[in-house]
Amino acid sequence: MYTATDGREVEMDSSWETALATLLDELDIKWDRGDHLVFEYRTPRNRKRKYIPDFYLPDYDIYVEVKGYWTDAAKLKVQDVQERHDIRLLILESLAEIGDVRARIDEHVNVDKD
Repeated sequence: MYTATDGREVEMDSSWETALATLLDELDIKWDRGDHLVFEYRTPRNRKRKYIPDFYLPDYDIYVEVKGYWTDAAKLKVQDVQERHDIRLLILESLAEIGDVRARIDEHVNVDKD
């Protein structure tokens, strides 16, 4: 359980997610996470499934996925979600990328402005 700077008790699924939440709080970047952030996607067999991103950054309208290991199924899921929904998804694949999240957010926002 992680205690956010605003006092919320938030369940995290991994130490990397905890590291990101800690850094976002240190950088005073608002974030949200939970089952209410749901997107539908389809499996290769066209079955409906739900995808819940790890974080949402409301001030930037960016969803964040922390993923150290990518399976083919996870890659297909993220690809389908991005094709079906008009969302910006930032994928952080290492602790180094988590540590550089401020720059990664800025890159993501600036790419969309071009």
